[in-house]
Amino acid sequence: MSILEDEFGDIIAKARAGAGCTVDQIAESTRVPVSDIQKMESYQLLPSREQTIRLAHALSLDSTKLTEIMNDSWHPQPLSFQRENVVIEQISVPYGTSNCYVIGCTKSGIGGVVDPGGAVDEILRLLAEHNLNLELVLITHSHADHISGLKQLISAWPGARVVSNSAEKDRIMHEVSARWEPANECVAIHLGDLTLTALDTPGHTPGSTCYTANGICFTGDTLFAGSIGQPVDWKVYPKMLSSIRDKVLSMPGNTIILPGHGPATTAGEENAHNPFF
Repeated sequence: MSILEDEFGDIIAKARAGAGCTVDQIAESTRVPVSDIQKMESYQLLPSREQTIRLAHALSLDSTKLTEIMNDSWHPQPLSFQRENVVIEQISVPYGTSNCYVIGCTKSGIGGVVDPGGAVDEILRLLAEHNLNLELVLITHSHADHISGLKQLISAWPGARVVSNSAEKDRIMHEVSARWEPANECVAIHLGDLTLTALDTPGHTPGSTCYTANGICFTGDTLFAGSIGQPVDWKVYPKMLSSIRDKVLSMPGNTIILPGHGPATTAGEENAHNPFF
């Protein structure tokens, strides 16, 4: 059984941050004691069903889906995310327990990497195993657990290009000598015969970006199985939810979601079980 990235406490804390509410304010509106909410957010207490429903309503979460998370009764089904003539390998990066992905077009032998947060030796091993020449490094956002291996990776493949949202270029490319390209929405990114498209999904960071191709979407920390990434603040939260709903969850239900943390899921699973939607 796959372990979700976020527990009940993570979800209500993120929703509370998105709503711009203090623990005291939520306690007053739900009649759930402050101490209980604090314990829930620090993984020391699971709520009753009644408390779960009250918190869901106060935080604009779906109470049925939130109850599933609380009861640990839903997990995404194990997925095979391989495609014909396409290589996709997931690497678990110890730093931040983030997910890095090696992708490649087997017909052309051209490869890419999504979010090299570390484990560069493993990345290089998989590129060699699949006979891939690294041409693209796609960055979903600039947090350290997603880019800390970039400099080392570029040293090994100095001809590779780095793609990211313009808003995060400076942080990503600091001390990295490589050609950089903007991840412009709806502009094709070619990886051999594979075509990827960038989706602007700001909220976790100002330039958070998802990449989609062949029925697969790399979401970084924008969307997890059963949750979302921590919003920067309450001002961006509505736009973050809207962009996920309109650009990612509007895809066909069998679209595979490959997040920056936690297990793979699908657009259909998230529409049915993610309490934020």
